Amino acid sequence: MQVTTSATGLPKVELAPAGPLTLHGGGLDRADSNTPVVRAGSRLLAFVSDYQPIGHTYRRLGMAGLGSLGPRQAVRLVDDPDPAVGKWIESVWREGSGRLYGWYHAEEVAPCPRRLFMPHIGALVSDDDGMTWRHLGVLLRPGEPEMDCSFDNGFMVGGCGDFSAVPDRAGNWFYLYFSNYVADESRQGICVARYPMADRDIPRDRLQLWDGEAWQPAAAGAVRPLWPMRRGWRHPDPDGFWGPAVHFNRDLGLYVMLLNHTQIAQRDWRTAGIHVSFNLDSADPAGWSEPRRIIKGGLWYPQVVGLGPEDGDALAGAEARFFLSGFSAWTIRFSHEPGADKPLPELDRASIDALFRAGPPHVPG
Repeated sequence: MQVTTSATGLPKVELAPAGPLTLHGGGLDRADSNTPVVRAGSRLLAFVSDYQPIGHTYRRLGMAGLGSLGPRQAVRLVDDPDPAVGKWIESVWREGSGRLYGWYHAEEVAPCPRRLFMPHIGALVSDDDGMTWRHLGVLLRPGEPEMDCSFDNGFMVGGCGDFSAVPDRAGNWFYLYFSNYVADESRQGICVARYPMADRDIPRDRLQLWDGEAWQPAAAGAVRPLWPMRRGWRHPDPDGFWGPAVHFNRDLGLYVMLLNHTQIAQRDWRTAGIHVSFNLDSADPAGWSEPRRIIKGGLWYPQVVGLGPEDGDALAGAEARFFLSGFSAWTIRFSHEPGADKPLPELDRASIDALFRAGPPHVPG
């Protein structure tokens, strides 16, 4: 089954059946965020998160491919500034020395009559392959003036999170593509921050935000979304994109972003479709193509994991593994080959569960 974006002249996207595997492993219902996957020499590290009783992350270690990942081991933040606040590690980058830098999504309980949350984003560092982490500080944390307890989406009343972080190809900047849930609807949607890789141990001081036209110091607070919400997060059925997963595709020479699209929710952020966008230059957020739907329905947290010796969730080639909430029964292939658009496949949790029960999968559509 092929799914293409060729009608726009952008790369074509194809899904093909593959043996079922998961990033989260047995005993968890699903992965509850983007799952960072990095290769450390001959070893493979995957960081999968769960939400019960609060957000927390496990490490899985493999010695070969994705199918070799071992049991989950709980990671530890040794100087956690607030252990009562759940934290999900959503992106990880490995420098040449082997040191790991990570970024987490945290959810504070909002001071509202109902139990709702205000997420924020922080940075971490590890010198033992991700078993223990030290805190490098909070990067993005909208305050209570940007919260609205009347929000009726079922989860968030402000804040920002549900992100991915990628370095540029020149090794100059980290880019954080995040979901903005603040009260001001004109600032809700997929937004971008960046800071110099040279300042990765003190990231907050040099953080910049994209204001729609230029990069500005984060202190100015003038962020604007790449794609504003069509219907904001105050509604039970918001309409817009969230949870971006970005990788550089070395065969295309392009950055690729996968997006959740919620539209038909009733306080549950139900997924109406998975979309893809492309960009040649990470320094130019205006260069992202209009998101194009590649799957009807789907689950939260779509992501690509590359199959090459240096690949992970932030780097892939023309053919990679495609995951939804940690489940994969497909490869995904990107190409510039000509061809007519094909019908979109339709996926939901029931159909994915059926694939894992039935053995050899297929791509419905």
